[in-house]
Amino acid sequence: MEQATQVALMRRIYDFLDRRTTELAPASYENDVSTYICPDQLARERRRLFRREPLLVGLSRDATEPGAYFSHTETGVPILVVRSGDGTLRAFLGLCRHRGAPLVSGSGTGTGRFTCPYHGWTYDEDGQLVAQPCAEGFSDVSQRSLCLTPLPSSEKYGLVFVVPSPGDPIDADEPLGGAQHELAALGLESHRPFGRRVLPVAMNWKLVIDTFLEAYHVPSLHSRSLAPAILGTAAAWDAFGRSSRLVAVRRSIVEARGKPESTWNLLDHSVVLYHLFPNTMLIHQIDHVEMVQAYPSPSDPDATTVVFTLYTPTPVTGDAAARHFQKNFDLLLEVSRNEDFRLGERIQSGFHVDGHAPLIYGRNEPGLAHFHRMIEESLDDGAADVEGSSR
Repeated sequence: MEQATQVALMRRIYDFLDRRTTELAPASYENDVSTYICPDQLARERRRLFRREPLLVGLSRDATEPGAYFSHTETGVPILVVRSGDGTLRAFLGLCRHRGAPLVSGSGTGTGRFTCPYHGWTYDEDGQLVAQPCAEGFSDVSQRSLCLTPLPSSEKYGLVFVVPSPGDPIDADEPLGGAQHELAALGLESHRPFGRRVLPVAMNWKLVIDTFLEAYHVPSLHSRSLAPAILGTAAAWDAFGRSSRLVAVRRSIVEARGKPESTWNLLDHSVVLYHLFPNTMLIHQIDHVEMVQAYPSPSDPDATTVVFTLYTPTPVTGDAAARHFQKNFDLLLEVSRNEDFRLGERIQSGFHVDGHAPLIYGRNEPGLAHFHRMIEESLDDGAADVEGSSR
């Protein structure tokens, strides 16, 4: 985040503090609870948002050297992301073109060769078929048709986006919606994974994301864990296309007010939460980055897989550094699981009560209204695309 942007945001936050207020939308917003529990809604979301949208699948350091790879299966599509010999990161449908067996799981480094466990077909880091036992059995099949199926991907600013379905090329600037000007300054290209945890929760994927789009709940729900350090007011929010950014303020921000603006550093006095539409929260803490991603169940609106990852800007060396980052990762998991999600699961259960009134997002929760508006607009666009293609 550029210095000028930090100064402008801090001025805005100090104004909020003086007026004892926070970011306010022009109006409140109502959302019917059916959007969280309707199977048809879930099917539309998975088809439109989790098959046709660029999704953040990791950071550049998840696959650094030529031949390094990682798999991504949380959308239900087995995605293989691999660093080729020329340094380009490529994505493929991670299924053998012979009989559809999954090629890899997890991540690793190596020769850039991926061998199917079923019949031994082998592919290189460019998706080319390079070994085929009993090749004469397929002499009447075009070898080009037996290469791995490429998926649209884009690597920029240390972020890796992939569309889980074959299609036209993509550019990471589009899903970032202008946030790239801030994210580029974070140096995410150097960030490497420290810890990863997968957590199933009994709540809708959108309710998981809702948790991170406002600081209003901090004083009450997180009274002992986060509230001693984080304010629940004076939060600054801005939209970036369909994505957005929430700046939750640390109490220490008052200490910088009397210092020259040239020395102001917002990142030392805040938690900056970037929502990358549709399902990723990229959270900048003082000395690391956290990623929280919500993936809906294939058929159950009440079930979500949440993936937590913590990235550090430099290699973690020494026991003290390891303990420090592990403590931060444990705090993220503990607060999310035992406070946010424990209550969220009860909220999700209540959505099924007959006669439940629509949810109301206040003017002080602009991120929630924006998120759900963007979902509605995206689903409407998807319906128009389907209708147009059927004519």
